[in-house]
Amino acid sequence: MAMRFRKSLKLAPGLRLNISKKGASIRVGPKGAGYTVGTSGQRVSAGIPGTGISVSSKISKRKSDNQNTNPSISSWVAGLVGLFLIVMFLGWLF
Repeated sequence: MAMRFRKSLKLAPGLRLNISKKGASIRVGPKGAGYTVGTSGQRVSAGIPGTGISVSSKISKRKSDNQNTNPSISSWVAGLVGLFLIVMFLGWLF
């Protein structure tokens, strides 16, 4: 039987610190959408709260995992979506 550990702390509205056995991550964004940066890389996700329907895309890997140094189009698109979410969040905060 595998034992898991995960703790999530709300730092500010739309900003969370997640801690697990594998490492830590920071998530920026409102419920249903977000940009996460952590020890496993960067991820953009979006979903419909309360339905269980969501989509998530990894936009970068750890340096040790990178075998192809050429970024793909999907990485660029996911990165732009993440940047858009950060800008929207910062605009909402201030």
